[in-house]
Formats: sequence, structure tokens, C-alpha cells
Amino acid sequence: MHEWQLMAQVVKMVEEALRQAPSARPSVVRLMVSTQSHFFEHDAAALQSVFAAAAEGTVAERAMLEILPVPVTGHCRLCGTACEMKALLQCCPGCGSANLDAEPVPEVVLHEVVVEE
Repeated sequence: MHEWQLMAQVVKMVEEALRQAPSARPSVVRLMVSTQSHFFEHDAAALQSVFAAAAEGTVAERAMLEILPVPVTGHCRLCGTACEMKALLQCCPGCGSANLDAEPVPEVVLHEVVVEE
């Protein structure tokens, strides 16, 4: 149910963003999502369905959801190597250590609302 709560919050943010343009209708809602997010465990169709259900009866009702992955960089505490974190737990490509610190990145950000004209 975490997805439902998040999508309901996204719909509220879209409504707030369009409050100054009451006749505007969003066609696309773009989210930037950390590649470390559990959202990538779900397929895009499932997330679109949850978004559509949360948007029902709102200004965002017919909008499509797009998810833009945001890579997370990790830094090795032992050798200082920086690398893209492709998994929640991974080893440093430089020294093999499992002591990687991921840069803090917001899990989900409303990036853009594309409006029909």
C-alpha cells in the first residue's frame, strides 16, 4: 500500500501545481525516482494502474505516469572509489570492500507536469 499512498500524494502535488491554471489538464506526470527505490521492483504498468486509481476524479485523471530513474553514487569508505550503485548491497569495484556509502538522494520527486493546451 506504500505505492497507493505515494501516488495519492503525487496527485495532490499535481493539483497544487495546477491550482493557478484551473482549466489546465495534465497529459504526463514525470517523477524522478532513485534507482535504489523499491519502486523499480514493480513493473511500469502496475505503477501506472495505481496512479490512475489515485487520480480518478481529479484533474490528473487522464494523465500518464512516467518514471525517470536517478542513479545513486556510492563512495567506498576504504579506498575512496566512487561508483554507480546498481544494487542495495554491492562491493566496491576498486577494492572489493562492502563498505560503500550511498549519496543521499530523494526517493521520489515530482519532476514535471506536462499540460495539454
